[in-house]
Parts: sequence; C-alpha cells; structure tokens
Amino acid sequence: MLAGTRSSAVTALATLLAFASCNPAAGPSGDGQAHLAVRADVTGTAVATVVVEVSAADIPSSLVFNFIVADGVASGSIMIPAGTGRRITIRAFDAGGVQTHEGATTVNVQSGLNPTIAVALTPLTGQVPIEATLGSVTITLTADGSTNLVLAGNHIVNLTAEVVDAQGGHPSNPAILWATHDPGIASVSAPTPPASSVTAVVTGVGVGTTTIYATFQGAVGSAAITVGP
Repeated sequence: MLAGTRSSAVTALATLLAFASCNPAAGPSGDGQAHLAVRADVTGTAVATVVVEVSAADIPSSLVFNFIVADGVASGSIMIPAGTGRRITIRAFDAGGVQTHEGATTVNVQSGLNPTIAVALTPLTGQVPIEATLGSVTITLTADGSTNLVLAGNHIVNLTAEVVDAQGGHPSNPAILWATHDPGIASVSAPTPPASSVTAVVTGVGVGTTTIYATFQGAVGSAAITVGP
C-alpha cells in the first residue's frame, strides 16, 4: 500500500512538473494562463476558510486554492489554464472544519481580461447565503473610509472605489461608471473626466435605502446607502 501510494505521488508530481513547464506561472497574458481575482463577503456567517476548486477535461488534476477570512472577507487570486468548460466549485468552512456553504458554475476562461462572474454559495447549515465573485478585477466601495453608509437627507458622502486586479495591483486611473438603483433616494455623480472617477459624490434625496454601483471591466462593486429624514 505504501509503495503504491508513493508511486502515485511520484507520478502526480511528474505530471504537475510537466504541466508547469508548459504553462509557466509568470508571463505575458498570452501564455495560456488566466489570472482571476476571488472575493467572497462572508459577513454574518461562521465561515473561516473558503476553498476554490477548478476542474476540466483537459486539467489532469483539479486545482485547489484556500483563502482565509480577514475582516469578514475572503479574497485573493488564482491562476488557471485558459480554456473552455472550467468547472469552478467554491466551498466554505467554519473554524472547526465543518462545511457551511457550497456553489459551482461552469465557465469559459481566456488569458488576459475576463468578465466578472458571480457564484451563489448556498448555506448548508441554515446560515445566510454568500455571493462570491471571480474575474480580472474586484471593486470594493467605502464611504469616507467607512462601510457604514448612512446619511441624512440632502447631505452628501464621498464614495471611493478600490479596484484591485487579479495579481494584487491597482489599475492606473480606471474609468469607472457609477450608477444608483433608485435616484429618488440617492443620486451619484463622478468627477470629469471619467478616467479619474475612482471617487464619486452621493447625495441623499429621499428617505429610504438604495444601492450605488461602480462598474469597471465587467466587475461591479456595490454599496447600500440609507438616507434618513
């Protein structure tokens, strides 16, 4: 049994090394590799670790990545071979190693830029659902350095978009498009020209709650805005 296990491990390692030699970890976007940024907001759950598994007919062994939760968010990047029929399975676990959520999707992935996709993680233990995203960039919105987005009517708040690419870098002067779900509750306007629009001004219009969206290269960041009297 031990000899068989060792032989399998050696074979797997040889396959992995051969695969790596044909697909270098670092190189231009045309090297057949796709960098994807992964982000899952697990606030309100007991999730401590998120596991991402990628499989396909032309991937000899499934690729597995682990992300530890920090400040309620599991985030990082993965690099996978570009191609069709990539099955991406995402599972979440609590601190005791008990699985709490799971979700999956099958997508085509290309080297270079990829549009952001959302993967809904269904709770297995009665917790709240989780939405994970994968794409070339992720966008996180904060208001004056805070995620507590509450303002009084006719007051304004500066909403800032942090754009992070799959390799942890920050694109220079991203042309972000801003939008509000309900202009009767809050309006949003960005400076001119759009190339410098990482910060927008949100103005309270009417009482209620709405969502502000920031879009860039297929990725969407959102923030709920509550406007009081």
